[in-house]
Amino acid sequence: MRRWVHLLPLLAAAACSSLDEGEGGVVALEIEFPELQTIEVGEQVQLSARALDADGETVDATILWRASDDALSVDATGLVTAVEPGSSDVQAVVGSLTSERVSFTVLAPADTLIIVGDSVFVIPVGVDPPVTANLVVRLESRSPAGPVSSRPVIYEITQPVAGATPVVQLAGGVQSDTLTTLADGTVGVELGLVTGQVPPDTAIVEVRANRTRGSAVPGSGQRFIVLFQ
Repeated sequence: MRRWVHLLPLLAAAACSSLDEGEGGVVALEIEFPELQTIEVGEQVQLSARALDADGETVDATILWRASDDALSVDATGLVTAVEPGSSDVQAVVGSLTSERVSFTVLAPADTLIIVGDSVFVIPVGVDPPVTANLVVRLESRSPAGPVSSRPVIYEITQPVAGATPVVQLAGGVQSDTLTTLADGTVGVELGLVTGQVPPDTAIVEVRANRTRGSAVPGSGQRFIVLFQ
């Protein structure tokens, strides 16, 4: 949910004759904070602000916008665009009055999800110690080019359906897990049989990742296939 925050440096003095009003009688700016303040390069967020007079009423004044550095750009309407990884603040401005700062963290875009190494595994059954399949993927960015670290990736066993008694599991005994990419953009999880259960012929694990504003990263939906023989 968005929230409005306002800066009222002059309202306490509204009854005083010495009150110095800004452009068009503006004494404060109220800015709407977005729900998400972490965005990826190329993503946009629309900001809104209102100019207020000494009575707290909206004033029809020209509101300008400015960003603190090059990680972001902001146009005359308050539309923020993430330009490069980093941190930046955005403020609304009328004359000498400024709103509270809206701080953004800009991340490298997660442009593609890639399976690293094998996508099909053959696991022998009835051996000691049990053999597992290591399912590894990598998140990459095209601009700037390189790995994308510290981002969530979701692994989910889609076959066989677990039912009351699972027969295969991811590390930790779960059917679905969200893991975080390392500095090189990779993350992996092991898949194995549940002890004492009859192995299936095949297990399928789907992998996916989302961008910060919810859209799927290209490459999401790829599958690992594990054959038990």
